[in-house]
Parts: sequence; C-alpha cells; structure tokens
Amino acid sequence: MLGYFVSGGITWTFLEWLLHGQLFHTRKLRNPFAKEHALHHADPLHMVGWPRKLLGVAFVTGTLIAILRLASGHYEAAAFPVGLGLGYVLYETIHRIIHLKAPRTAYGRWLRLQHVQHHFHTPRRNFGVTSAVWDRVFGTYVPFTMPLAVPERLAMPWLIDRESGKIADEFAEDYVLVRRIRDVPAGADR
Repeated sequence: MLGYFVSGGITWTFLEWLLHGQLFHTRKLRNPFAKEHALHHADPLHMVGWPRKLLGVAFVTGTLIAILRLASGHYEAAAFPVGLGLGYVLYETIHRIIHLKAPRTAYGRWLRLQHVQHHFHTPRRNFGVTSAVWDRVFGTYVPFTMPLAVPERLAMPWLIDRESGKIADEFAEDYVLVRRIRDVPAGADR
C-alpha cells in the first residue's frame, strides 16, 4: 500500500507541472482553469477558496478509488489516488503559504524566489511550484538571479515593511520593488 501511496504523491508532482504549464498557461485553449489562473497572475493574492478545491479533489480521488477498486479487485490500489489527492492538498497549501507568509527555512526562501521568477519574469517557464524537478526534465527551468524585481503593486504583504513601505530588511538581498509603468526601482527619481 505504501508504494501505491508514494506513487500517487510523485505522480502529483508531475501533474502539478503538466497542468500548470499546459492547462493554466495555454493560449490555445480557453478554459476556466486558464482564466482563473490569469486572475491569479494579475493579483497574486487571488486564489480559489478551499471549499471548491476540496470538493474537486474529493470528487477526483473518490472517482479514481472506485475505478481502481473495480479494475484491480483490491483495496490497496486506493492508496494511489489518496497519495495523489494529498499531494494536491499539500501543493495548494504550499502555494498559499508562498504568497501569504514570509519564508522561515532555506526551502521556503527558494520556493518564493522560484515562484516570483515564474510570476513576474518567466510566466511560460518554471511551472513547478513545490519542486523544479519536472521543469529541469522538460527544459522549462529558468534559473533566477537576485535580486528579483517585484512589481510594487503586486508585492506580497510579507515582503513589505509596514512602516517604510519598502522591501523589509530581511528580504533586501533577494528582491527589489519596481514600478510597473517604467520598471524603475521604487523610490528612485523619475
């Protein structure tokens, strides 16, 4: 059972890359996922609520469990969709944390830099949110160089010092605020 469960979690990491790159960032298909994701890029704090996400994952997981149970005849196969579903919930949780909370670990710092690179510099690359493995495998990885520019109006709340309105000191080596109009650093003379 553990093997099925782990396989489901690993499969999710691939689906994360595939769905993000081929469904959410496609110009060819006009689909509700791409439209919702475009709203998220326009306002990084815009995210579909948990109830909709959890209903979707429960439906997909339940359907896969029923299909695998009928196909294989044993309950152990249910561990695969459970691993897949939990991988998705973990991804959603991490994605929200990236946008809403300051990093506390080296991995958290890297995740945010990687995701800022995707959001503001290479939206057609760096599709992995929790890992860059599949981006490297399929050639969609673009390394980031610091400091990364973040549009002032789209900066995550944790990035900004509330008193000064500038990048918080602990993030000054990693990020710089820019004005969208002319791409000049915030606070620079016009």
